[in-house]
Amino acid sequence: MLNDTTTKQSLGYNDELRRLQKMRVSSVEDGVTSWIKERDPIHTFEPLVWETVAEIEENPQLPTDLFSLRQGTETSGQRDLTNVEMKVEMQQIVSMNRRVRVIRIARMDHLTADKALIYFHVGAYYGGTPEDVLLALKFVAEQANCVVYNVDYALAPEQAYPAGILDGLAVVAAMTKSYQQISLGGDSAGGSIALAVSQLCKSMGICTIASHMLFYPTLIQGSDLNGPLWDDRSIPVVDEQRDALHRSYQLFEQLDTIMSGYYVADQPVDLTAPLLSPLLADPEIFHRVTVLVGEYDPFRLQDEAFIKKVGHANDDANYFRYGGISHAFLNFTGNVPAVEDALATAARLI
Repeated sequence: MLNDTTTKQSLGYNDELRRLQKMRVSSVEDGVTSWIKERDPIHTFEPLVWETVAEIEENPQLPTDLFSLRQGTETSGQRDLTNVEMKVEMQQIVSMNRRVRVIRIARMDHLTADKALIYFHVGAYYGGTPEDVLLALKFVAEQANCVVYNVDYALAPEQAYPAGILDGLAVVAAMTKSYQQISLGGDSAGGSIALAVSQLCKSMGICTIASHMLFYPTLIQGSDLNGPLWDDRSIPVVDEQRDALHRSYQLFEQLDTIMSGYYVADQPVDLTAPLLSPLLADPEIFHRVTVLVGEYDPFRLQDEAFIKKVGHANDDANYFRYGGISHAFLNFTGNVPAVEDALATAARLI
């Protein structure tokens, strides 16, 4: 769902960014503090996002071959939002009998920070690279007093579940020697991997994860595509955009099945296991969770179910929903103001 619209910038970018920044808490309920940042006009797609959604054909069919799917995760056109000198370097982390490439990102004046954010990129478990979210994470590192480690974890099906999770665990284990506070983050499938790593850190006694920063995470494998977590009819949208929203959900329903298949790669595993489906994990494990998602993201309903569970369990959850935005909005870094607001928000909450 990417095209050259990602190289454009929203009209009135700075005015819209200021409007979003002025919005205050919408509600505090059962352990969840929520910010619902609606568009004006309400319940309409952001124009650049609409260009990618409006082109989805009726009865869309997602390709199932790995080459085409991986092409669909490629990104372009993001803008660098940083204004200070940054240090970006590739490192090899050797830990727990694994060798993992990471991109280390930090402000030059924060190189000795005692906090680290370990981050897992988007890509449906089979695609994507750390470079896809590099500009977004540079901005997070600039805004937060922490060092960011952008993990090049193993991709399925060549290295199927749980290889990517074990790569993440190895990075965390190595970082415990250097940092007093470790947070985990990720977008989409990367968010799921972050939550799996968090569970293992807890059960193995490796460290306590200080916070979880999740952009539109996918949280359950093999979910009921006819159930309430996929009911796009429950999502308000103007009438003239309703059909396009439904077609978007149809695409992601197919993606949900395809990515689960590649992720486990025919292993006889239980898809309801909490490492695979964090929505079904013990919510008390996940402290200081922040979820940021678009109004029209097909994973929104499962994200809301998750944040309610962890908020109720721990009384320390944050939820941000951005009007008019769909999935993978970090692809629009520097081009859509809601994305900059979300990244700055994430940096403040690490």
